[in-house]
Amino acid sequence: MSAAIERLIRIYNRLRRGPVTIEIISKWVNDAGINVSKRQLYRDLDNLKDLKFAEGENVVEFIGEKNRKTWKLEYDASVDAINQYDINSFFLFKNFVPGSIQQHRQKSLEKFEQILYKNFSNNKYQQQAEANDLYLRKTNYWNIIYSETEHKHLDDLLWALQNKRAIQITANQVNSSNINFDKYPFPLQFWPVEMLFHHGQVYVAGLAATTGELLIYLVNEHLEFELTNDVFNRRKYYKKYKDQADIRFGITQPIDDKVYNIEIEFSEGYGLAAQKNFLHHTATWKKLKNGNYMLEMKCCITRELIGFLGFSLDKVKVHQPETLKDLIIKKYKDSLNLYEGEEVSEERANADY
Repeated sequence: MSAAIERLIRIYNRLRRGPVTIEIISKWVNDAGINVSKRQLYRDLDNLKDLKFAEGENVVEFIGEKNRKTWKLEYDASVDAINQYDINSFFLFKNFVPGSIQQHRQKSLEKFEQILYKNFSNNKYQQQAEANDLYLRKTNYWNIIYSETEHKHLDDLLWALQNKRAIQITANQVNSSNINFDKYPFPLQFWPVEMLFHHGQVYVAGLAATTGELLIYLVNEHLEFELTNDVFNRRKYYKKYKDQADIRFGITQPIDDKVYNIEIEFSEGYGLAAQKNFLHHTATWKKLKNGNYMLEMKCCITRELIGFLGFSLDKVKVHQPETLKDLIIKKYKDSLNLYEGEEVSEERANADY
């Protein structure tokens, strides 16, 4: 097969995923390692309009503002009507899916993209082709970067969830959710209830088989577990799971068994922005006479709540409970001691909860 024919076939297969402009196809050939000039790409796309690679498929050229050209593949069997909002929704999902999931599953995502495009190609995909293909980018800040190990974990956990099987957790070196390992040593019989996507990372949440306590583990290479054929009744235990999950702020273990009436004052600008974020299902906001905002919640105190307040620095102030206020003050003092010469200590940092 000649290099020109091979290149045309590869460009045609790219068109199966959606419309292209010269900018989109130029970036694609560069990423694919295809050495071809922009002028030749114009010729290739024009040639593809006249070629008939497959029955019921046609390469169509559209000319937009300022004679900007867009090429797309249309299928005669394309059905149903979708609007620009629907098309934008798909591309937002495609481009903003978490990097931890996307990186190793890109080929799978492209298969679904091709199937969707084949069924809806006669709609106006070409109108915002560049915006949807070139100008949507995620930073991946604080997203965990997964290897094949984590993706094997995800597939195994999906099997366990689907088949209501217990898993045997044998090791976990990274304790992101602050589980008391002395209370729950390994190996641990664990009933997985669901997977959670939280702060750019995937967790498996469920109950300890021996006590029914909610435990949440970060899914990463440090989590080691074995699948079992031990069936558990998810429906029977779901309420117990949900009751415990609903009283947490975030996903980390509570410092105690109490549910607190929490009041936190936010500066005006910070409070106005923070109201758009989901913090807890009991969260309510009210405007204060000084222009600031008061956040009120009923939940447990968790490491995640303390971290959130520490992140907010001097733009927030805890009004109640005293337990939370005292913990925040102590953490600020401990941080100051570090900068005044103390060594960083994992054991000391975890001593309070």
